[in-house]
Amino acid sequence: MKALTAAFLFIFLASAQAAVFERILTEENSIQTALALNYDILIQSQKAELSNQKSRESKALYFPIVDLNINISKFSNGAPVSLFNNLSASPVYLPAENPEGIYYNSRISVWQHLYTGGRVRGANRMALINIEKTKNELNIIKNKVTSDIKKAFNETLYYKTKIEVLQSSKNKKNASEIKFKIDASEIEYGKSLLNLLYLIGLDLNSIADVEGAFEPKMKDISLDKCMVLAYQYKAEFQSALYQESMDELSVNLLSVQRYPAVDIGAAQEWVGEKVLNDKNNWYVFLNINLPVFDGGAVISRVAQAKVNARQAAIERAKNNEQIRLFIHQSFLEYSFWKQKAVQNNLLSKRGRYDENDLEIIRNLNRSYFDLEFATGVQLDKF
Repeated sequence: MKALTAAFLFIFLASAQAAVFERILTEENSIQTALALNYDILIQSQKAELSNQKSRESKALYFPIVDLNINISKFSNGAPVSLFNNLSASPVYLPAENPEGIYYNSRISVWQHLYTGGRVRGANRMALINIEKTKNELNIIKNKVTSDIKKAFNETLYYKTKIEVLQSSKNKKNASEIKFKIDASEIEYGKSLLNLLYLIGLDLNSIADVEGAFEPKMKDISLDKCMVLAYQYKAEFQSALYQESMDELSVNLLSVQRYPAVDIGAAQEWVGEKVLNDKNNWYVFLNINLPVFDGGAVISRVAQAKVNARQAAIERAKNNEQIRLFIHQSFLEYSFWKQKAVQNNLLSKRGRYDENDLEIIRNLNRSYFDLEFATGVQLDKF
């Protein structure tokens, strides 16, 4: 194992010295590449497309339904028979008289919902909310990926900068100690670079390097401001609202099953031993279906939906409290490291950092990215 580690470090350092890299990673292109390659994002994108198709399906309920049915039969029966076919909208009628040859039955029919007690409207509303919910869940995943990339890039850039600072101190005292720190930092740099490649979705055998300025992230912001931003932009809060609306709609859709449904339709039919020219039948219909008694099943289903909705509301309240806790913790940590940065005058040093400064910047930036993820927005835009 030690031999493999040494071989990896030798190849990595040799490549670095030769400055031959397949990829030069910046924070921006790392994020963009990760958003294009991440499996969770690709999966959620397909879910979003599926919700769009379901919305199109529910909108079709507003339009009339047209059926064309052609039946060819040969039979022998002593009484009229209705031939049921799962593929047709209505049964095919076969008369008592036995035909001498083939019996043809052709029908074109059209029917339309006039009144459904809100079923169609509710289904469409549910589909539209589901579209927004899946898009919002996609944003949650994107925010998580972006935050992970920022923190991983910050960690990799920290070790690279630390190595450069240590190498510039070789001519000073404690050279052996500095050499040990350099070797340890090079191992940690290699590990953090591999983690960055993994999070981006690139081949772990890629020869890559990071590029960027390792500078402190300093922003004056209050806890109240963070909470306001979270309520406005945090995708998890929005997702809770979408789910609450869907729960309410679920209860309503079950409730309207007790209401009547009214349909209107018409059909033209040709039957006989010749195609389209023996007997000509037509009819129009108005169909009213009124649920009368089902043993209380609908009432029970409505009660179950209300219980599920209340349970989901409690779970959402719990999740919201966890989000607020994360915001408080992230703000507390960021405030601590920002205070340390101010005490060490990091902004005035402009790149002339020592090891302690680098450690402060490392933790400051990491807490800054955690605070961004907690609020759901890029803080430098506010």
